[in-house]
Amino acid sequence: MSTEPDLPESVDSPPSAGNLMNGGSAFESLMLVLLFVGAEQLGNRVQGDGAGLKWAIVAATVWGMYTMVGRWRRGLPIGRFLPLILAFLVVRGALGVAFDSEDVYFGIGIGTKVLIGTIFVGSVVIGRPLAAMLLPFVFPFDAATRSHAIYRSTMVHLTLVVAAYEYLTSVWDVWLLANSSASGYVVIRSGVGMVTGFLTFFGSFWYAKRRLDTIPGFEGTMAMLERMSTEWSLSKPR
Repeated sequence: MSTEPDLPESVDSPPSAGNLMNGGSAFESLMLVLLFVGAEQLGNRVQGDGAGLKWAIVAATVWGMYTMVGRWRRGLPIGRFLPLILAFLVVRGALGVAFDSEDVYFGIGIGTKVLIGTIFVGSVVIGRPLAAMLLPFVFPFDAATRSHAIYRSTMVHLTLVVAAYEYLTSVWDVWLLANSSASGYVVIRSGVGMVTGFLTFFGSFWYAKRRLDTIPGFEGTMAMLERMSTEWSLSKPR
């Protein structure tokens, strides 16, 4: 599962089911990878070997900004975080170009993942797990369900899963960055990240479903999703 709070899907943050729910798409992520690799190759041909990294960073930054604004204009969940996300993309891209360093550019993304993992762990330590705060914005759990001990403990577990995912993938990212080219890093990490994100999300989903469905009075996870789907279909303009 991935519940990162509306952070951009960058070239070192491949799509997961959680990202897709927040308005991302496999097409956007694939285009980002293709643009990065293509721009790097073009830059190397035009200006010589090694020059393509700046081209790739600029292309990835512009595409990231375009997709974020597009999601906002389509009314997808990004809202007040848009200025922060755009600032992150611009600053990160500017630093990557200024230092002409893949370590700087990708390192910022890796550091951000570690920070996110730490925030999720900290939310559990202070007794306010972020999963419990974020999921009700997506899933309409009623007050009785949210107050049940099983729900609260499940949210703690899911929060820790997110933190573990961020930490473990950060370690993988550091190793991969040290042992591959910039384009190789983008392609391999995107492929591996898609698979691990998918498995983590659905593993977490079925774990949560198994626990939450035992709460007395709760309609059931699948019934809730079916109701959400029906309500969404009825709300669409005809």
